[in-house]
Amino acid sequence: MKPPAALFRPGDLVAGAVNAVVVLTWSFVQWELRITDTQGLNEGLAWAMMGVSIVALFFRTPYPLTVTLVTWAATLVYYPASSTDGPMLSAFVVSLYTLAALGRLVAASVIAASTFAIVVVSEILADFAHMTASETFMLSGWIIAVPAIGAVVAHHRRYRAETLVALEETRRRSVAEERIRIARDLHDAVGHHLSLINVQATAALRKQRKDPAFATGEVLEVVAETSRMSLRELRAMVGVLREAGEDAPTGPGPSIGQLPALAEAARASGLEVDLRVDGTAEVPVAVDAAAYRVVQESLTNVLRHARASRVQVNVVIGTSTLAISVADDGVGDAKGANRAGNGLAGMRERAEGLGGTFDAGPREDGGFTVEAAWPLEVPK
Repeated sequence: MKPPAALFRPGDLVAGAVNAVVVLTWSFVQWELRITDTQGLNEGLAWAMMGVSIVALFFRTPYPLTVTLVTWAATLVYYPASSTDGPMLSAFVVSLYTLAALGRLVAASVIAASTFAIVVVSEILADFAHMTASETFMLSGWIIAVPAIGAVVAHHRRYRAETLVALEETRRRSVAEERIRIARDLHDAVGHHLSLINVQATAALRKQRKDPAFATGEVLEVVAETSRMSLRELRAMVGVLREAGEDAPTGPGPSIGQLPALAEAARASGLEVDLRVDGTAEVPVAVDAAAYRVVQESLTNVLRHARASRVQVNVVIGTSTLAISVADDGVGDAKGANRAGNGLAGMRERAEGLGGTFDAGPREDGGFTVEAAWPLEVPK
């Protein structure tokens, strides 16, 4: 059983009340003025059908088909039984429209077609005693038009609902993609600097255990500079997140032009880095940042997992393609590099997400290689 709130809806109450006032007022005025059409078969039955029709319309939304059938039957009984030709048909018209507007198009079409046939056939058999031929077909046309109007409304509602669902899905997808991007940037940028700090601090502790007189000043300077870089990037990211209305961050983003500083930070950790950049073509901002992040994450993996002493970084900027290669002379088994959370998946996303390619794996002569390439025209 439906609760009262579901049975009596504001729109239904308004429509039912207006219909009741119009139908009762019109019918009583006609009755008092003795304006009659033809002699009715049963006036008491006619007034009863009018009451049933009026009351039923108040429940048109929760029970659209039932109300339509009830008002249809009451209307078919009313007009032969009554001597006054009032607006009794309005309740049936409103309920038929409601049935179609709520998506019950087949039921509304069947009822409308049945009504059309009954009205036209009955008037033809009666030799158009109640209405002229033009009035009969005009009324029948309106009966057919009502569900058609309801169908248009139903289509519009369905389209609007589907649009809202699509917009919500797009918003959710955008939020998810943005979360992934932020997590990837935090991992690539801050994670890289923390890895350098960890490598430096671990190496310094190991040396100090062997030699208590070991001077840690140089190591602490590298740690301090690396931590400053990490804080700088972290603040830039947080600043972009806070400035939600801004189209661009307030500071320069990562780019190939910052690779020398990145290589120098890796050298400070004891890794021999050979960096070579060929070409000076203009690189899209997204590709520029992605290439920097892939090199950065590759160096992080070398420091964490490869146990390498030397790494070769090659960047080639052609006329239509940017390609990078990071090769080290470490153990080359990639066991550490393939663990979840290291960034290989993020590097692949950065490459393929901009229409590029990505490949990573151990070298035949030992070590590990990361290769990526991007078209210089980023797909929209």
